[in-house]
Amino acid sequence: MTAVRPQWTAVKSAREALGLEGRVLLHAGPPLQDPTRAPTPMLNAAVLSCLHEGWARTPDEAERLLASGAVRLEPSYTKSVATPLAAMVSPRTTLAEISDAAVSNRRYRAYLGTGAGPQQRFGSRDPAILERLAFRETVLAPGFTELLNDGPVDLLALARAGIREGDDLHNRLSSANALLHALLATRKGESDAAKAALRTVAEAPLYFLNLWMPACQLILLGGDNEPHCSLVTRLCANGEVIAIQISALPGRWFSAPAPLVKGPFMKGSPPNPQFGPVTGDSGVIDAFGLGGQGLRHSPSLLNAFSCWMDPDDDARARSMLAGVHPILETGFALDAAAVAKSKRSALLSTGMVSPDGRGLLGRGLCAVPVRAFVDAVEERTR
Repeated sequence: MTAVRPQWTAVKSAREALGLEGRVLLHAGPPLQDPTRAPTPMLNAAVLSCLHEGWARTPDEAERLLASGAVRLEPSYTKSVATPLAAMVSPRTTLAEISDAAVSNRRYRAYLGTGAGPQQRFGSRDPAILERLAFRETVLAPGFTELLNDGPVDLLALARAGIREGDDLHNRLSSANALLHALLATRKGESDAAKAALRTVAEAPLYFLNLWMPACQLILLGGDNEPHCSLVTRLCANGEVIAIQISALPGRWFSAPAPLVKGPFMKGSPPNPQFGPVTGDSGVIDAFGLGGQGLRHSPSLLNAFSCWMDPDDDARARSMLAGVHPILETGFALDAAAVAKSKRSALLSTGMVSPDGRGLLGRGLCAVPVRAFVDAVEERTR
């Protein structure tokens, strides 16, 4: 794991990068219980993807395609893609490609963010999101391609600096993001598309997230398939369940009902908001050892989340991590055996999405049920 060197090397469409063809949409988390009846935020995102691809002319037509299975929903991890919150990856979707500089042909990809404003990952059906998706495919894709022509972006260097400036690298990434923008601004980006890509990074403080997710996943999978090893290699949720995989049992999910994400609601959130169940692939950051396990790095988040945390949270987090990353110089690698032994929950620091599909409510924490870790460790010893 410590040998992996994640770098942002390219942007490509899912059709080009994955060979994704036909009426298929990729979603976050493990498989849905019934892919024709996705949770409302995912359903809204899927409807927008159907319109974006031209598979349907109206939302009602898109809903019928999804309910009939004519448009299939599949987990994105099966294609080595990380997907944020309720977002969907369709053949036209532009992906960020993260490669391991230490090992050729090792890569993971992620849904490329569309920038500030309405976003598909928040799970609403705002038609303005369609404009943002088209903007990504027609402007951001060539713009970032031009900026990356000068060479790959070293993500560990940016993450290291971000941690030292107050990022947990899940709910707060503003420092790492500012450094990403500063780095890209030094490159030869003379076209209007390249300038638009730079503005997009500057205007979206969380833009670094969709690069850091696949970077963390690439690192954790470097420890996959080690006999008897209880390190967590995947942690994600789909709005129905939250699930983990461990090194010793690659491909085996250990799940529990998706807990609610709790935290302060942001100004402008829908009236009478209700905490929603956790969704998304970004839990891999918390499995890495940041996010909910790295809140000690971010005083601003500690203050915002204090009502939902135990006083000894720092000790809890440190006790669950197996080692220290040599470049980031922070505890990393969530150990399922340590979680099971402590009988205390690992935390996930993520976005709060309204369960009824009205959009983003804020940011918060959820406690990953200990049961999933206990089941994984017990199965490992059989």
